[in-house]
Amino acid sequence: MLAGILGVWLQTPAAAGEPPIDLNDPAQVTAGQTVFNHSCAGYCHGRDGRPGKGPSLRGRGDLTPDQIHGVIANGKRDVGKIMPAWKGQIDDEKIWQITAFILSLRDQH
Repeated sequence: MLAGILGVWLQTPAAAGEPPIDLNDPAQVTAGQTVFNHSCAGYCHGRDGRPGKGPSLRGRGDLTPDQIHGVIANGKRDVGKIMPAWKGQIDDEKIWQITAFILSLRDQH
């Protein structure tokens, strides 16, 4: 299912620009998992996309690659919740790797 969704997405231009990596590449997903667990897990999200102070990122078929990349890069403010912007702290390729990792969690709960 994930490959089908991403296959359609990869054929259309992304608002954030085309990712510089293949979002289906297992090596990129693994690299994203490493960056995620080092930078995102602990204080906000749980390890491997599990819930923490921030929401679980597992089973989130509602999130598009552009949305994920945009929130990681630019942050997000909701009532009572703040996701910091990582642009400038994590390079764009690593943000795309984290995006690939989060997308890989769509079928996991």
